[in-house]
Amino acid sequence: MSNDYTLQLKLIHGFSNKTRYSILHALKNGEKNVTDLMGQVGGSQSSISQHLACLRDCGLIEKRMEGKYYFYSITTPKIIQLMDILDETIQDFEWTGESIECKHHMA
Repeated sequence: MSNDYTLQLKLIHGFSNKTRYSILHALKNGEKNVTDLMGQVGGSQSSISQHLACLRDCGLIEKRMEGKYYFYSITTPKIIQLMDILDETIQDFEWTGESIECKHHMA
């Protein structure tokens, strides 16, 4: 059976934006609502909400309602483990200045 990696790429897509990655880092310490995330990550309510929708669609976070507010949290500790591995792995590279940006594949 061949694997087209669709699910893996969907997961990676959630990590592939600076705002989304910042949201995930903020959620490592526990659930937050949009207002909390705006204070920690920056950005407008609309922008944060759009990124949260993407993260939910990618399976990285979930939401629950309490009163009139939604609270967001990471779906599984394995997401935090992946983030920790990414943070550790970048220490193995010697990126400087221009070499940080992938001009061929990043927008």
